[in-house]
Amino acid sequence: MFKKINLLLLSSALALSACSGHYSTPPLADVERIQTDMKRVADWQIANWEQRIDWNKGGVLTNQHGVANWTNATLYVGMLELADITGDKKYQDWVIARGEQAQWQRDMTYDRLYHADDYAVGQAYFDLYLQSGDKKMLEPVKNHLDWIMANPKTGSLEWKKGTDRLNRWGWSDALFMAPPVFARLAAITKEQKYLDFMHQEYMATYDYLWDKQESLFFRDSSYFDEREKNGEKVFWSRGNGWVFGGLAIMLQDLPADWQHTPFYVGLFKQMAERLKGLQKPDGSWPMGLLGGVEGYPNKEVSGTGFFTYGIAWGINAGLLDKDEYLDTVIRGWHALETSIQADGMLGYVQPVGAAPGDSGPKKTEVYGVGAFLSAGAEVIRLQKSAL
Repeated sequence: MFKKINLLLLSSALALSACSGHYSTPPLADVERIQTDMKRVADWQIANWEQRIDWNKGGVLTNQHGVANWTNATLYVGMLELADITGDKKYQDWVIARGEQAQWQRDMTYDRLYHADDYAVGQAYFDLYLQSGDKKMLEPVKNHLDWIMANPKTGSLEWKKGTDRLNRWGWSDALFMAPPVFARLAAITKEQKYLDFMHQEYMATYDYLWDKQESLFFRDSSYFDEREKNGEKVFWSRGNGWVFGGLAIMLQDLPADWQHTPFYVGLFKQMAERLKGLQKPDGSWPMGLLGGVEGYPNKEVSGTGFFTYGIAWGINAGLLDKDEYLDTVIRGWHALETSIQADGMLGYVQPVGAAPGDSGPKKTEVYGVGAFLSAGAEVIRLQKSAL
């Protein structure tokens, strides 16, 4: 299906042509090595899935997140990407087993009816439904989305108690959790109502949290007046990664002739251009995007994973110019692959949070692995499609 690429020539040319006074482009690993690294990380995660180190509780070992939790929803998306790009169905089978374990239901842990996190797992369920046609993978989440649309919330997104901030999409992360599920359901059912609702709610979040001057999203309204040590506004890397990765996923399902598709394409391109200029010399992005290397010297791979995935996908989809963005992808992947520990654990993942925080070689989380696997799959597709 894909044409082979002379990786040695490509990486050598880029190393010569994309140099600056601050960095030189590292060599890009070949397809076989990237697949090997992806499988090492995925296999470590599967072997260690039932327990996790909770860094927010002092690094204690605790049970894994709920099987249908948003954290694992992100992991499942990456596992399905790995299965698709390698043809190794054991990773798809593992996700199917998790779906069976959850009885194909949304996350019921907190019994929340509207929270976007709780139906993010629909992304993986719907992907599997498209492959199998088994309605048990579709109907539970579809029925819940139908209920939300029949009983919509319309209150404020302001980040304080008593508002509809969690009943709607009042935080940037929600733009990864919810819109791709609605967009995929619209593509499956061919029903316009899912796109109409998605666009209505997306625009409410965009109008509230998008900073037109910086072309970035605030995580939520509580950060409007927060500042980095250098005086810049606080824009969380993973928060914007959620948005950017979510755009790349949902754009794959938006009809080309839908009147609002140009808005999402334009937003994706605008974010890509802004993000390109914020990449650090080591190929990662700072946890606070405007805080720079000085504020955030450590790598952080969950934000970097989504940015690398999104930009690589944008090139593959013909939305981003390869000559302009390929260097960014190569450097981003280098930051990701050099975060793998000797045993296959993916390090440098910021723990669950809502703002720039801490990372390190021993810190990992399932959503970081999901972003890594999605990025690796797109980098491989980029290589295979090149002349």
